Amino acid sequence: MDSCVAHNCSSPISGTTPVVFTQLIQTLIAAQCSLGKIEDYPPDRTWEIMKNVEESFDFIIVGGGSAGSVLAARLSEQSDWKVLLIEAGTYPSAISSVPSQYNELWGSKEDYRYQHEPQRDFCLGMVNKRCLWSGGKVLGGGSTINGMIYIYGNKRDFDNWEAEGNEGWGYEDVLPYFKKSNNYPRETIDKYGDKYLGRDGPLSVRLFNYSSSIFHEVVIKAAEEKGIPRVDIFNTDQYIGFGKLHMTADKGRRVSAATAYLSPIKNRKNLYVMTSTRADEILIKDNRATGVRVLVNNGSTIELKASKEVILSAGAIGSPKLLMLSGIGPKEDLEKFKIQCKADLPVGKYLKDHVVWHGIFLEFVNQSHARNNLFDSQDDAYQYLTRNEGALTGLDELDFSGFINVQDPSSIYPDIQFLHAYVSQDDNSTLARTLDRFGLSPETRDSIVNSTKKNDIFFMSPFLLRPKSIGEVKLRSKSPADSVRLFQRHLTDKSDIETLLKSVDFVKRLLDTEAFKNFGVKIRNITIPGCDKFEFDSSGYWECFIRHTAFSGFHSVGTVRMGTPENPKTVVDFKLKVLGIDQLRVIDASIMPEVTSGNINAPTMMIAEKGADLIKEFWIKTKKF
Repeated sequence: MDSCVAHNCSSPISGTTPVVFTQLIQTLIAAQCSLGKIEDYPPDRTWEIMKNVEESFDFIIVGGGSAGSVLAARLSEQSDWKVLLIEAGTYPSAISSVPSQYNELWGSKEDYRYQHEPQRDFCLGMVNKRCLWSGGKVLGGGSTINGMIYIYGNKRDFDNWEAEGNEGWGYEDVLPYFKKSNNYPRETIDKYGDKYLGRDGPLSVRLFNYSSSIFHEVVIKAAEEKGIPRVDIFNTDQYIGFGKLHMTADKGRRVSAATAYLSPIKNRKNLYVMTSTRADEILIKDNRATGVRVLVNNGSTIELKASKEVILSAGAIGSPKLLMLSGIGPKEDLEKFKIQCKADLPVGKYLKDHVVWHGIFLEFVNQSHARNNLFDSQDDAYQYLTRNEGALTGLDELDFSGFINVQDPSSIYPDIQFLHAYVSQDDNSTLARTLDRFGLSPETRDSIVNSTKKNDIFFMSPFLLRPKSIGEVKLRSKSPADSVRLFQRHLTDKSDIETLLKSVDFVKRLLDTEAFKNFGVKIRNITIPGCDKFEFDSSGYWECFIRHTAFSGFHSVGTVRMGTPENPKTVVDFKLKVLGIDQLRVIDASIMPEVTSGNINAPTMMIAEKGADLIKEFWIKTKKF
């Protein structure tokens, strides 16, 4: 910090002005330096570990993301347990602390930036017809680069998990772990009670507190006119409706799993952290996991021993990859790469993910919006650095959402989530940059941008919450350095495209409301290359639009599916143990039997909280695996 503020400014001006000006500059520099400091996290102990490589750890956790950070904190609460956390990425950057800048991290060194394999009927408007998939390659994982939306999911999601035979994973069982993880402000608890909300957890959850327009209120009122209720807080017993969202942030800063769980224990002696370290193979002897072979950042390969368990928390892409490289996976696939099969399990086979469509572009005349000028961004940065306030503390119109069932409006189990975004007619460059980050081809991007220059645009983006289409993760080779082959297979099940088309019908009904009519809202005709043979607003037009511009929600699950041993889809049991291999668990989003109805960061941390208790219960009570 001293190096950041040790700037001397000389000036011939006399009086107090130079002093005040210098203090201002130093304040701004100090504020910037306070973002994303490495010293806020546990130190990297790689060299210490390499000097004592023969020593073993009680637990080795592979992956320092949303799940791994939770596990490292909870397991190291046992002072006599030696816990190692291995992360392929490094420490969070300064910009990751700034909420509004989250999509600036996509494609950065903190992002794996996978590419889907080309698909015949999806991602047609993307570069090379391949969608991009972002995943956190950084301490804190996805929670460090995501949109910070914190939502449990619907009660029925978890009750369905339990109905499949996963004992202890029903909603009433997992709710205490959500509450254990989070802390809501006192005023929120006072207003809504603590039946559903936590007050003492490490993860700060706050209401999104900034929006540049009033259009979120317009949408909520329009939905109310159509009988869709306003929701004050989604993480209670009311889920269908439109309302404001909560985010993992505090005092204008992102709160990632690493910030919440690892920073407070950064000096804990029994916690060892290795960053910039790639796990290449789980060491297995006599059907028992004994450690991990890793590649450290100086190019050396070492083997690390685990006396109790190896735990994979590398996510729905990384965990199945490491399992398959280690001989745990579909035997036929492994044999193609001459990998000895140690457990023939359907690893990678049941990939599910939310489909996100850029959505229905709503055109309106915004009489109150002040046009952008050259100094707006500088003013926003000044306000943020000096007071942690203003536009940079939130996600603008992404601060509210809607959950509805378009197939059965009477159902309390949603199949569509709406997110929203606003683009003023004089800020098309922002829209262009955003579309680039999603991987749209220049032709498709320019066509969309050119279609939105006449008026301000507000678009409603449907998330397909309960997709029927099933994807797959496969190895590209037996080399750990090679990325996996990611087959999303979105919209291959006809019902998925039907549900998304019904979301268009829902938005059309909102056009008849007084709330929308007062703003002159109408659907903007967006020209999509490849869709010009369809008449605007026909079902063919909308389906073509979806197939060209929809993409992954980065909410991948199911590739190391939890279930009963007799279920042919199962890789781990309800205690998250890998079938057929002792002392090996997988604890992350990959174990979800189905994707939850909403953003998956909250349920992923819940899984880790419960997983930590399962481990503690076993080892403290039985002292054996």
